[in-house]
Amino acid sequence: MTAAIRPPPTDHASVAIVLLGRGGVAASTTAELAGLAQQLAAQWPGVRVQPAFVDRWQPDLPTALGLCADADTIVILPLMLPDEAALRRWLHKVAMRWRAGRDQSPTLIFGEPLAQAVALPELLAAAARQALDLPDVATLVDEDWRHDPKGWSSVPEHTHHALWCIGPRCAAAGAVALWPVLTGAINQNPALKKRVRPLQTSCQYPCNHGPLMIVYPEGVWYGPLGQADIGRVLAQHVAHQQVVQALRVHGPKEVTNS
Repeated sequence: MTAAIRPPPTDHASVAIVLLGRGGVAASTTAELAGLAQQLAAQWPGVRVQPAFVDRWQPDLPTALGLCADADTIVILPLMLPDEAALRRWLHKVAMRWRAGRDQSPTLIFGEPLAQAVALPELLAAAARQALDLPDVATLVDEDWRHDPKGWSSVPEHTHHALWCIGPRCAAAGAVALWPVLTGAINQNPALKKRVRPLQTSCQYPCNHGPLMIVYPEGVWYGPLGQADIGRVLAQHVAHQQVVQALRVHGPKEVTNS
């Protein structure tokens, strides 16, 4: 049985809700959370419902809080499954850091993890019963499923990988918003376009140096990187074979492989 939805308390001048989930590498993979936010907003007229992402997409949590900053109370609902207690604890600190930088700020409330906040086993059982009426997966797959497109078997002509961290902590530091800057710097530079393959990664762990990038095969870690740093670091490292010492976090001090 689905719990009845109650409107926000009337004694609050205004309430906003942040739906916090995991992101993906393309807009199509995150549209579901945006749609869920719209449906929830329709249930509570006058309440702003803002989707946000822990990693791999934007807006990140600090940005979402900023978009809701006019509210007196912001309720943050974590939708991640499975739940990571350490990640939630770190997100609490992200919220506190955001609030510490403001003269006036709303009350921030973190909801319980999704698996604890709702009767999830009952919902899953109901979904499984409904699924029994659906057709076999063969009806959903093209008959040529055994044959991958030709391009999927071709290795790109590149000599370097640029591993861009979009784990939760780098994402909160703006890494997701900088991903288009990274890809643009590569695609717009003929010396880099055929030589560098950008890849997104999960957490690389030296989080205090984020946004963070590792350039392979040399294995040089760079950070923290801002918008103006990315293209310069890649051009200097790949095209001119020189390590940018001021932003080097770890790895060789000189480029020995090309």
